[in-house]
Amino acid sequence: MEDNNKFDKTIQTYKDKFDTYTERTPSEMNGESKEWADSFLMRLPENSKILEFGSATGRDARYFKSKGFEVTCTDIIPEALKNLEEEGFKTEVYDFRDNPKEEWRHSFDGFFANGVFVHASQEVLEKNLKNISEIIKPNGYAAISLKNGVGDEISERKLEAPVYYKYYTEPELREIILKSNFEISELTYSHEGLWMRLILELKK
Repeated sequence: MEDNNKFDKTIQTYKDKFDTYTERTPSEMNGESKEWADSFLMRLPENSKILEFGSATGRDARYFKSKGFEVTCTDIIPEALKNLEEEGFKTEVYDFRDNPKEEWRHSFDGFFANGVFVHASQEVLEKNLKNISEIIKPNGYAAISLKNGVGDEISERKLEAPVYYKYYTEPELREIILKSNFEISELTYSHEGLWMRLILELKK
């Protein structure tokens, strides 16, 4: 219940501060995050389908679309999806604490979640790794980013309102992945060491 309360407060912050979040988020994918995304995309068949959790401003989805991929955008905040739907993206309001939709089952070549599971408890992350393995097709790939560190916290740094963050050390993260249906295809750090960016491949 405590973890749910932390996440519910985080959702409310993003709802209340979505305009602020948009203003403070780069409008185009670039630098290290773009290199990570390109490494993910090169593993997928051309014109394949990607499911994204936490589409937010749509920056990453637009980049994938520009490369010829079909993206289904999800977010827990309906306001975040309004513009994307108007742009022609398939959209779904979705809470990653829920079970995935049945029609998603083995329907996507790739899965992408950039800075999303930093707001999830370890239990919810582990549940989602299982769910994602059932969402993507055999030989599919998932790309997720998580924050490097120890423990968790509620911070008001970015949005001047409470946001929950969960941190992992690399050994902790590797142990979690080892117990999942995935293996690590790539793990890179941001230059300041704050982010760990992973590309995961379904185990054969």
